[in-house]
Amino acid sequence: MIFKRAKKNLQPVHPTVTLPQIKQAVRQFEEDMPAPINRTALIQEDKSIDLNRLKRYLGGVPQQKFYMSSETFEIFEESDKLVPYYLDMVQSAVDNYISDTGKLPLLEDAWLPEVHYRLLSTERYLKETPPFPLYITDEEMMLTHRAEHFEHLES
Repeated sequence: MIFKRAKKNLQPVHPTVTLPQIKQAVRQFEEDMPAPINRTALIQEDKSIDLNRLKRYLGGVPQQKFYMSSETFEIFEESDKLVPYYLDMVQSAVDNYISDTGKLPLLEDAWLPEVHYRLLSTERYLKETPPFPLYITDEEMMLTHRAEHFEHLES
């Protein structure tokens, strides 16, 4: 009886975690799950990560929010929560455009392989334009929002 009462008074643990810790917890979650379950099982409707499912890896449920792209699996902090939303939307549009036309939807005369939003919009592949540029990488035509991904091209 005393044990039950003491257990009720325990406050939930809300550790403060870093982005690398979340990334490691997500990797560990995926490794521990049976084959058909992968990290996308953690993504909620608003693209946030269900941190309750990671509490055993984090020592509790953080009060911070983190977000993940279901297309690229990239993880973001609260300050960048719109990035996975736009990454997923544009990645799908780019994939469909490439599948239909066999071409990459790139801006002409751009130094970096930047996605041509107007082309995708006029061709009805994209319903909304992101407020920042996205780039197509060489790695399986995946998108990134990071121009620094292409620093090696400048040398």
